[in-house]
Amino acid sequence: MLPASDPRSWSYQAAIHGTVTTPVLTAWNTCQHNALFFWSWHRMYLYWFERIVRKMAGDCEPCWTLPYWDWTSPTQRHLPAPFRDSATELFHAARKTAMNNGTGSLSAGAVDVAPAFTLVNFVSASSAVSGPHGSVHIGVGGDMGSVPTAAVDPIFYLHHSNVDRLWNLWIAQGGRRSNPLGDTSWRTQKFTFFDEKAIEIQMTGCQVLRAAEQLDYVYEREPDQVRQYCERRIRWPFIEVVVLMKFPIPPFELKEKPVSIDLALGDVRRRLTPLVQSESESVLLVLEEVEADRPPGIIWEVHVGAARGASLQAESPSFVGNVAMFGEGIKSEGHHEPAGARFVFPIRAALLKQLASGSARVSLTFVPRDILIDGKPGTPKPEASVRVGRVSLVVETRKEGAT
Repeated sequence: MLPASDPRSWSYQAAIHGTVTTPVLTAWNTCQHNALFFWSWHRMYLYWFERIVRKMAGDCEPCWTLPYWDWTSPTQRHLPAPFRDSATELFHAARKTAMNNGTGSLSAGAVDVAPAFTLVNFVSASSAVSGPHGSVHIGVGGDMGSVPTAAVDPIFYLHHSNVDRLWNLWIAQGGRRSNPLGDTSWRTQKFTFFDEKAIEIQMTGCQVLRAAEQLDYVYEREPDQVRQYCERRIRWPFIEVVVLMKFPIPPFELKEKPVSIDLALGDVRRRLTPLVQSESESVLLVLEEVEADRPPGIIWEVHVGAARGASLQAESPSFVGNVAMFGEGIKSEGHHEPAGARFVFPIRAALLKQLASGSARVSLTFVPRDILIDGKPGTPKPEASVRVGRVSLVVETRKEGAT
């Protein structure tokens, strides 16, 4: 076993993602949950982790690669069986008991990435994917439910391999989806890791654009990776972002009971119909300054335009995503941004139905959810309430130009 001071040790690698241990050593607590760097940082992290494991396994280059846990598949919503076997090193006691004993599973709504995949803007899509990503962390629970401890759980790495795979799949949809090649910060920001010889290295987003070519890995049965290059000047659409409306409502809290508020559309209503019908515009519901004192341990489904008293599920037409508090906005995890978390929800379908009704108001409903127990919804018991500071409507418009 390597000493904890060795950058290749399990504890050191986990601390790169997050830790409460002090003093802080090189590269510790550097995980990125900001939407701009979320995908690229975690790809770098997985890449060097995999190389270190291969080296520790005796330079077994062709015989071991990181698998992925495809929790988007209805057949893979339970924790993978090897991780529930208490006789193996993959078992981790600090999880929700039901996930470890096999009675617990993730709900379809918790891991729904379809709304995120409708988005063309890289930052918004990344932000929307981070919702299901957070839902999985929270669903597994225990150490996985908090940034400073998440990477000590072996399932972390299979979970993030799937998140990395989703980056490939999002790009592969086409429709002029692009990495943020015109963003200087994304192109040049350097992040620190260690290689299999414990040598400090640095990488940028430009070095992990094409995993197959640059990092020599692919995902089975997936489409060919789209080739994008920081060095080439390619005309991609840029995204114009306009805040359509900031709703003048006071901050509110999410707790153990559903919360519903009415949003008055006012004069903006007549502008919404052509926007939600347009193929070049995306209308988003944005929650900002979202905070909790500590990890709540559950998620909240978000519904737009639901009728009062209706029985709401993730299959309901009003469902647009989840508030899953992981990392950003958690006050007890103070090494993250103090401004609170930001959640982005595409609401075209839900809003179209509401506009067709002729109403000048739209309801916004939050329903608390925990993991399923024996396939049925459990009783959610949040360990902390969540405060939502601001609610707004945002329009993203694709315009031709060079990124």
